[in-house]
Amino acid sequence: MDYAYSSGRRYRMTFDVGTLSFDHLNGPARGVRVGPVPYRARALRDGQFLVCWTLKQPSLVHVTLIVDFARGQIHVSGMMPPNQWEFFDIGELRRVTHTDPAGERAAHA
Repeated sequence: MDYAYSSGRRYRMTFDVGTLSFDHLNGPARGVRVGPVPYRARALRDGQFLVCWTLKQPSLVHVTLIVDFARGQIHVSGMMPPNQWEFFDIGELRRVTHTDPAGERAAHA
């Protein structure tokens, strides 16, 4: 899924069985890929999921997302390095692409 926060940060996140990866699409870290990282997820209601992960290297980062496919929104709270500041924002899902078990890809704007 591609998404952009109100702060202007843009990412592309890819989920696999038990792991996720994300690419920085702009800003000073543009082009940097993080992952694969183990994550946990839970459905909150139809079309809405809580997703969280922790990065331990090079410094401790904890991120929690609420992904709301029905509203096309993503909410984030994260404790970020280097001096442990909180990233708290809301964003817009710009594109969601999924692959079904047969390997077919489908995109949704």
